Amino acid sequence: MRAPIWRRCAPCWKRAMADSLRDKIKALEISTPQGASGRLLRESQFVFNYTTQDRHCELAMGMPLRAASYTSNRPHPIFAMNLPEGNLRQRIKERYGKQFAKLDDMAMLSIVGHDQIGRLTVSDPAAPADRRTAHVGLSELLRARASDALFDYLLDTYLASGISGVQPKVLIPDAEAGGGGAAGVTRTTLSDLIVKASGLAHPNLTQNEFLCMDAARRAGIEVPEFHLSDDGSLFVLRRFDRAATRLGFEDMSVLSGQTYDEYGHYKYGGSYELIPSIIEAYCGPNAAESKQRFFEYFTASCMMRNGDAHMKNFGLLYARPNDPASVRLSPMYDVVTTSVYDVVNERTRRVTQDRELALKLNKSRAYPDRKALIAFGHRCNVLKPERVFERVDAGMSASLEANRDRVPEQLWQRMKKEWDMSRLGLGLHSISKSLAKNNENRKQYKCKTGDAGKVHG
Repeated sequence: MRAPIWRRCAPCWKRAMADSLRDKIKALEISTPQGASGRLLRESQFVFNYTTQDRHCELAMGMPLRAASYTSNRPHPIFAMNLPEGNLRQRIKERYGKQFAKLDDMAMLSIVGHDQIGRLTVSDPAAPADRRTAHVGLSELLRARASDALFDYLLDTYLASGISGVQPKVLIPDAEAGGGGAAGVTRTTLSDLIVKASGLAHPNLTQNEFLCMDAARRAGIEVPEFHLSDDGSLFVLRRFDRAATRLGFEDMSVLSGQTYDEYGHYKYGGSYELIPSIIEAYCGPNAAESKQRFFEYFTASCMMRNGDAHMKNFGLLYARPNDPASVRLSPMYDVVTTSVYDVVNERTRRVTQDRELALKLNKSRAYPDRKALIAFGHRCNVLKPERVFERVDAGMSASLEANRDRVPEQLWQRMKKEWDMSRLGLGLHSISKSLAKNNENRKQYKCKTGDAGKVHG
């Protein structure tokens, strides 16, 4: 049997590495599925100018068509949204650092902007057009046993991915899309899948996210198509911003105008109360439904102890920025139980667990109690927030029961403990009864062993 291509081929970048040093990039072309939009210039500031008169080609909901320039000291939020972070950013610096006179934000945008989350394409007019070849299909991703080697190959081959987040991840085209078949090779310029690995800092993060997303799905929450590889080391999502055409996507950091910094501090600005206000401002006729779904997402994050539900982990989808009727909350994504991981203070080396929200609610990062969560549900136009608690509770229990053999036992036990404690804090009857039954079983066991001691003593 012939070995898969990722075992026998060197990544394409090693065969086509640029020989000459590229000058500092001062201009980038921005386009949309509807046509060319404008130019991003790097002068003393970042400057964006529209070169179109077509409103369908507008850049973002907060940047309507106008004659005047849009200027910013840092990359405009819509451009900063997909700048790589963490592992991906470091790998890009290591590979491309010697190809550019200065690997600044303009250079980074030129590298990743041809295939990024959302509808925009960023290109350097002085660089050759990029075309990606799809080598691996979804079924091979899921059945591959040497997933660490496969992920390294994918990262090397598709490193220029316009996606943020510190978890190791990459955007890839699916070789099986469009009828190519598992053995086919499909030519495409767009990625279909997001492939994630765990990384050393957070072991079993892929199984953690799978269990959370499966619980959300079972609770009736809208989530994208997702899969866990057979060996558990890869978590794969099908992109929800791909339809008949590329959909626009803006996360809450963009929509709230947060100023980008490469360390990611900006995504923890704002509050959970701000997000329903943003939804009201942009979602037009879909505002009420989107706010209700946001409450579902927030409730699930609280109950699953997802302490990293920051501004970039919620966003809006649309066909065009000037079409309010198409604007709606995106499906839920990036949900993990963060409280199962140790947090080490770099100065004191003290080890703790993450027991706080990523953003503030009622001016506090403490997880809300039942009363506070119900009040927030009413603010999000949810008439009976308690029913959302019950649905999420049922989804969590069903996911734990169905997937015990798909995640390591230690992770399963730790996540169940965290989930049980959060549900108990909300006064959910199912978990209260479960804990009461466990306590009763322990009492009966002690009585039986005590009686046996008397008989045989």
